[in-house]
Amino acid sequence: MKNLSWKIWGGVLVAGHLLFPATSAAHVLKGWTGDIFAGYSRSSGNTDKSTANLNAEAIKKFDHSQFLLKGNVFYSETSNKMDGQKWDALSKYTRDYGKDYRWFNYYQVLAEHDFFAGIDYRITPATGIGYHIATGEDFKWDADIGVGYRITQYKTNKNREETPTALLHTFLKKNVFIKAFIAEDLSVYPGLLPDSGVIIKSESIFSNPLSERLDLQLKYIVDYNSDPGPGKTTTDKLFIAGLKYHF
Repeated sequence: MKNLSWKIWGGVLVAGHLLFPATSAAHVLKGWTGDIFAGYSRSSGNTDKSTANLNAEAIKKFDHSQFLLKGNVFYSETSNKMDGQKWDALSKYTRDYGKDYRWFNYYQVLAEHDFFAGIDYRITPATGIGYHIATGEDFKWDADIGVGYRITQYKTNKNREETPTALLHTFLKKNVFIKAFIAEDLSVYPGLLPDSGVIIKSESIFSNPLSERLDLQLKYIVDYNSDPGPGKTTTDKLFIAGLKYHF
């Protein structure tokens, strides 16, 4: 348990350093908005299980464009033995254009690590176009499509795989009750070469405000890889509750 606490705080410091360099912090934060989510669960009895999830997101908006930085860290232990360790980081620039600025193009880089899936790192740069289907205050819905290039370095056999990939993505957010909302962020990466597989990432969220800057959130996260490698499962699922702070 003590080791897990140190790892959680270490993840907080790393994520903070990546998103907000220490030099002239006030200047760096100027014009940025974002949030930090921290979730933790523990069960005891026949099995002593602890899981922790840390997520940080920052957005800087310009005239009809924005720059997004997002990082996510997950760690778990069973009987004081690590059985889950993964992180991902996304950098994305989006620019709106066309009539009523409903169309947009984007450029992004996604970096990932999953210790127990045997992935030392996976990097996927991608670009594409999308459309703001709904832009209301109570309901927002975006859909986009693009192409990218997936580079995967495995831990076990040091093999490196490279393949072009498509990217299908949608995000929707619907207000429920007064200020609470539900959201779904779904990305599908089908490889464009034979036997290159498909990767699916889904994050479903229910969020309820506790104060002006603090929300209670429930998350259900699914990671699917059709070709996970020998001895690995195709699907990872995570349900976690936590608090989100807005800045």
